[in-house]
Amino acid sequence: RVFYTNHGGYDTHANEMPNHPKLMTDLSGAISDFIDDLEEHDAADEVTILVFTEFGRRMRDNGSGTDHGTGGGAFIIGERVNGGLYAEYPSLDPSDWEHGEDLKHNIDFRGIYGTLLEQWMDLDPEPIVNGRFEQIHPFN
Repeated sequence: RVFYTNHGGYDTHANEMPNHPKLMTDLSGAISDFIDDLEEHDAADEVTILVFTEFGRRMRDNGSGTDHGTGGGAFIIGERVNGGLYAEYPSLDPSDWEHGEDLKHNIDFRGIYGTLLEQWMDLDPEPIVNGRFEQIHPFN
């Protein structure tokens, strides 16, 4: 019921501006091709895609790029997903950053996983994510 893949190359720490647009183009093209194939096989309404970052990036430049930080993103994609933003944008005000350089996340990633486990896969998320976390409600 779960297919997992990864798209590497984001752990650059330097030269992010020339590399990141190509990575995002490759990723969005692959997702678009996958969705087109699902639609061609009348299966698009049976699949939900979760795209997430393993880590966020720090706000301050380290001299050649940025280091690992908090505040990574996640996208839930599918025909049965109501599009939209399901969390608040983190503050860009330096006085609000954690440890002086990290964005404060405003939803725990385990809540996103829990959302998909419970609302999409009809599974109890608690033993899998080790607790109960705030969920979002993206499904039709």
